[in-house]
Amino acid sequence: MSNISRKVIAFTIEELTVGGAEKMLVAMANDLASQDWQVHLVCLRQAGELASELDSKIVVTELNKKTGADITLLWRLNRCLTSINPICVNSHLCVANTWTRAALALSSIPVVATEHSRDTWKPNYYRKIDWLLSYRTAALVAVSNDTADFYENSIGVKKSLIHVINNGVDTQVYAQGNGAALREQWLGVSANKANDALDNVLLLGTVGRMITAKNHQRLIDSFYHLVKDDALASVNLKLVFVGDGPERNAVESHAAERGVKEHIIFTGTRHDIPDVLAALDVFVLSSDREGHPLTALEAQAAGTSVVLTDAGGSADAIAADGNEAGGELVERSDVALAAALKKLALSPELRQTRAAFGQRYALENFDKQHMIARYIALFESVSK
Repeated sequence: MSNISRKVIAFTIEELTVGGAEKMLVAMANDLASQDWQVHLVCLRQAGELASELDSKIVVTELNKKTGADITLLWRLNRCLTSINPICVNSHLCVANTWTRAALALSSIPVVATEHSRDTWKPNYYRKIDWLLSYRTAALVAVSNDTADFYENSIGVKKSLIHVINNGVDTQVYAQGNGAALREQWLGVSANKANDALDNVLLLGTVGRMITAKNHQRLIDSFYHLVKDDALASVNLKLVFVGDGPERNAVESHAAERGVKEHIIFTGTRHDIPDVLAALDVFVLSSDREGHPLTALEAQAAGTSVVLTDAGGSADAIAADGNEAGGELVERSDVALAAALKKLALSPELRQTRAAFGQRYALENFDKQHMIARYIALFESVSK
């Protein structure tokens, strides 16, 4: 029986911690399992928090990688993947991409490495390793055109190896979000009153891990400009941070220093994200670095306009067709971000127009089924 007819696939990743790349991998693994693929997910360290969201049919293996150069991992990973004998291995993020290709350097099992962002942080020796390992790569998936550009022009990966496959989300789940109760809670007014007074309400929000790459302090600085702007004196301004992480205390301290903490709500981790996104007037990312942000896709699917800083693959995450768009891309500065948000604060009609178009576009173009179909075609092509 051929490998293709068996439909055996192995994914590798360091850990399934809470993050966009990890969420995307869990969604793809579950979908393939539902299509009767035999799915193996190999975590180089431990499984991580998101492992609990995996389909029960998926076989999870933990290799307990030690910190640093755990040379024994090469042998253990090779033995693990060889015993699975998949049609190919799809690795994700820097650690798994490096170790997987090295472990299978002398194997006939093809490796598809997925890169999730423009990894400008990589020092020269890392870039050299990436370039060398590209010769042991059947295909390299870049989640955005920006990521593809980095690996072709900064790393030197052959263009013929690179395939751009944008991330996808379960758009129907987000389209069904209902934010009425959360708007009432966060704005402090009844849902009906909030809807009747759109000119006087602006509920901004962001969802994600509180890490330095997201630069939440920039969002607070831009929000400070809005709060202090006389032209917005009559607007009920609120900013919601959904998520947790190592930078949370620093972000809360910065809000207090700027004197705007009374206008900001920190919710911590939530599991009702479709409702959260539907409640917002504008979804904002103030990042310094992004791959292809899932939350921006989810927000537009939920019917919420977006404003994103020009970071990595964010440009690919905004619905756009001709003169219509589901959001706006701005330079990475608090002033530029504030200007875009002010324009939306003063024009509920513009917010609604962008939101309606963004949702239509997202349902047609951002759904995970498009992404998964392209991955399957790639997996099967490299295994022939």
